[in-house]
Amino acid sequence: MLKNKSKSRNLPQIFIVSLFLIIWSSALQGQSKINSPYSMFGPGEVKGSEYFRNMSMGGISQGFRSNVTVNYLNPASYTAIDSLSFVFDGTVFSHIYQQKVSNLEQTTGYTAMANINFAFPVTRRWSVAAGLLPWSQLGYNISDFQDDDAGRINYFYEGSGGISQVYMGHGFRLHKGLSAGVNISYLFGKAEDRLVAQSDSIGFHRTGWSYSDQVSGLMLSYGLQWQFPIDETRRLTLGATYTGSTGLDIQQSSFITRSLPGAPGIDTLNFKEGQKGKMEIPASIAAGVFMNINPRWSGGVDFQSQNWSSYKTFDSVHNLNDAYMLRAGAVFNPRVETYTGFFNRLEYRFGARYGQSFLTLQDRSGAYQDFSEFGISFGLGIPVRRSLSALNLGFEYSQRSSGSADLIQENYFRFNIGINVYERWFVRRKFY
Repeated sequence: MLKNKSKSRNLPQIFIVSLFLIIWSSALQGQSKINSPYSMFGPGEVKGSEYFRNMSMGGISQGFRSNVTVNYLNPASYTAIDSLSFVFDGTVFSHIYQQKVSNLEQTTGYTAMANINFAFPVTRRWSVAAGLLPWSQLGYNISDFQDDDAGRINYFYEGSGGISQVYMGHGFRLHKGLSAGVNISYLFGKAEDRLVAQSDSIGFHRTGWSYSDQVSGLMLSYGLQWQFPIDETRRLTLGATYTGSTGLDIQQSSFITRSLPGAPGIDTLNFKEGQKGKMEIPASIAAGVFMNINPRWSGGVDFQSQNWSSYKTFDSVHNLNDAYMLRAGAVFNPRVETYTGFFNRLEYRFGARYGQSFLTLQDRSGAYQDFSEFGISFGLGIPVRRSLSALNLGFEYSQRSSGSADLIQENYFRFNIGINVYERWFVRRKFY
């Protein structure tokens, strides 16, 4: 009787893919928008490092190469994928937001898909990757008031939506140790912003402004990596990426309405549909180094910069800062020396990051305050038996603040669960 040995070996991969898809579909069904007042500025909350492996290492990506995961943050890394192999990655994350100002505190959270990616080699020198991930998110619900001679006027701000990114990437091996790559991304999404102004005084109208933006366009990112040996055990990889300035198309609809509280009917004072413009996203550049110190230890450092002060929508410049981020991370893999014991088979990851956000806001005195960000992270890679696939767990704590007691400080607690599935393709199966 003939028996296919590879079939039983594939069962763990099939199980973890099925488990991930169940978790992912549940996350999508229960997904709620983010709730951050700072997402009302610029293009929203820009997502930078939702890839499960690099998030657990401070977000480093520029010099990182792996044959079993998809590092879409530097397309030159695709050439690390083994020939005749197929790699699938997916991540689901949960965010908890803790917002503090003066003596007030609020905690919210949500769960959502972070990304789905796959990659495979086409030839010995050319590999392809593709995936879907969020590029930015918008979600806020804020109330404020202002006192004047007519009484108190209450303001209610609300926003929702975001921009998604679908990409196809190509990595090319140019020479021994030298690779280049490009990601061609299509960005698309919808953002809605609403403002309502209402007086406490009787007889005053309630006025509402509503804006709905449909956004779409192409974005190109280029990457380079150069890997070379230092000695018999150590290898160094230098990496860099450049994303050019991008003009996304905007199609905007806007309403201005008026009504009397308690009275039937709403008057439309102004309605415009199909107004066309551009969202001009500035160029960004990143560079880093990653070293394989020995079979157990490896780590790296990245630096990223983006000129957000030139961000525009409809030819209007926004009051944003240029942003930068410094990242550092490492990975420890004890299983290269022993396969005995559960904890010896795990991969341990940890890292940190610090930088300046594009946010700059006025405090009560009228002075502008810049916002900084920092975070610490760690994670585990749990291997699937008799394969190169793994289940991945990660955690990050981060903070965004200006140092001013007048402005909201945000603390983030982010958990993620990810899988990477590694399969050999086009290999003749043996039967016995």
